This record gives sequence, structure tokens and C-alpha cells, in this order.
Amino acid sequence: MNRLSQLLWALLLFCSALQVQAAGSRIVTDMQGRAVEVPENVESVFTDRFASLIVFALDPDLLCNYTFPVGELAKQYISPAYMSGKVYSRNSDEEILKQKPDVIILGNMTGSDDPDELQERLKIPVLMINFRLNDYPRTFQFLGELLHREEKASPILQFLDDYIVSLNRKFSKIPEDKKPRVYYAEGMKGLNTEPSNSFHSQVIDYLGATNVADIQLGGMHGMTPVSMEQVMNWNPDVILVWSGMPAGMTMGGKKSTDSNTMTHIRTNPLWSGISAVNQSQLYQIPALPFGWFDRPPSSNCIAGVLWTARVLYPEQLDFDVDQALLEYFQLFYHVELSKQQLTHLLKGN
Repeated sequence: MNRLSQLLWALLLFCSALQVQAAGSRIVTDMQGRAVEVPENVESVFTDRFASLIVFALDPDLLCNYTFPVGELAKQYISPAYMSGKVYSRNSDEEILKQKPDVIILGNMTGSDDPDELQERLKIPVLMINFRLNDYPRTFQFLGELLHREEKASPILQFLDDYIVSLNRKFSKIPEDKKPRVYYAEGMKGLNTEPSNSFHSQVIDYLGATNVADIQLGGMHGMTPVSMEQVMNWNPDVILVWSGMPAGMTMGGKKSTDSNTMTHIRTNPLWSGISAVNQSQLYQIPALPFGWFDRPPSSNCIAGVLWTARVLYPEQLDFDVDQALLEYFQLFYHVELSKQQLTHLLKGN
């Protein structure tokens, strides 16, 4: 083979390699508008703490890490596949490289890693997803297409449309004077809370209720302190009591912070003059396997939409909330609950 033939052959091999590389990858626009080159087939995903439960809902086998420990009391309410065979890691470069994921998925939230910097540093595609309640239909559609899991995304999208989106459509149009006035009680004495537009209180906004807490938005972890006088002035119709921090994640046999908060509000005479307390409109938010309201503010909040809708609008729902919750656990946690297990959860653990 002469020199020219060798060069032509080398060029042909190079072009063939480029074609194979092109055929084996594609350009995807993530939910932050970034164009990212990803493998044609994604079989392994590393997530940050906010995206973990969302990817798990779509396909447990894709995850190579888990980001929230599951306490003993919580294990019966989520498939073992969430932790089994996976490493506990949130944002370790060393661990990510060790796991060799095809892509990294981050939740679009203040405090998350900069996706471009992370991608450049690790040479692994990084994609951003949104995870507020209004975003979930688009998020699961995006992930289904990105990960070629459209069939797995389909029942989740149907569930969201049948129950969650329909609740938002129905109750977001309530006249201002008809909206339930809600206080979200956090902290050991109930004197921490979240304003409207917080990740931690988004369920209230989503269901068209009025969040009475007229305060500034706090940091990523929320829990803005308020005074008893402020709560008295707001005089909410309904009080929803937090499920601890981290919610439901350290409840393995220990007395939980949520029951302490509920007990304090019920027994402290300063709270007795508030409408929600003396009208028995004080409710403990369920906490297993993760908080149903927030902490983490991820797809676990979807169960909170169903639960809160029944608390706020018990006479206005046209579907069986218990049945919807059983479907939720099957789709998002990959576990089939008995009605007895669900009843236990609804008692506030």
C-alpha cells in the first residue's frame, strides 16, 4: 500500500469513527435551556439530592446513588431498590467518577452545583431539571425522552394529569374571600414558618389557599422565625404541622420532632385562642418515607397535594384520595401498600 493509499485509508477510518461517535450521541436541551451532548442510550444516572427521588420514580435501575437515608420505620413504604446496590452520595466528585455515570442530573435550585463547571470538571454530561409542583408534567416528560423511558413516564404523567394538575386547575380559581387561610407550623414550638412562593410551602400555593405568613422568604432551608403575636394576628383557619427536619428520615424508633410540635400547639394556652386550634383544624402532616409537604422539596410533595386537598376541601373532591395515594406509592416509590399501612401513615406516624 503506497503512502497516498495509507493516508486515504486513515482518513476513512477517522471519518467512520466520527460517524460512530455522532450516531452514539445526541444533543439535548435541558430544562435550564442548556444544549448538552449525551449518549444515545443512558443506563446509569448520578443525581444531586433534589433529583434523586424523581429519577427513582421513573426507573430505580438507572440510579447509581441515593441521597436520603431511609429510617427503619420508613423502609416498608419505599422499595428497597432505592438504596440496594447504590452508594450514598450527594455531590462528591470522587464518588461520581468512581460510579462512572452516563449523565449527571441536578435539580434547578439555589445551592446546586453550577452545571457547566461540574460538566467541565468531570467531563460527564450534566443536565438540569425543574421540580416545583407546576413543573412535574414537563419534568417527567423531559426525563422520559432523555432517558428513553417514555413508557415508564407515561403512567406517571397520566397520574399527574388525573389528580395533581386537575386539583390545581380546580382550586386555583377560588375567589379570594373563599380561600382557606393556612399557617404552616415549623420548629419545636410551631413558631417558624414559610411564606408564599417558598419551596417548603408550595403545596399551599398550588392548591389555591392563602398562606397567612406575611414574611420575607428565608434561605434555602427556610424556617423563618415568627412571634406568637404574629400568628395571633394572622389567626389562620387551618394549621398544618411540619413533620420534622429532616422529615421522617430520623424516625427509626425515636420520638419525632413533629409530634413534639403538635403536642406543644395543642397544650400551650397561647395557641388556644387561634381559630384553627379551637375549631379543631390542626393537622399533622404525614412523614414517611419522606415528608409529604417538604424536606426534601421533591416529588414526595405530590403526596402532600393529595393529603392537603382533602384537609382543605373535603367536600369538593370528586375522586377517592386513598386510592390515589395507593397509586402514588406504587408509581413513585415502587411499593404496593395495604390499606392498613396507608391508614397508619395518615395518622401522622
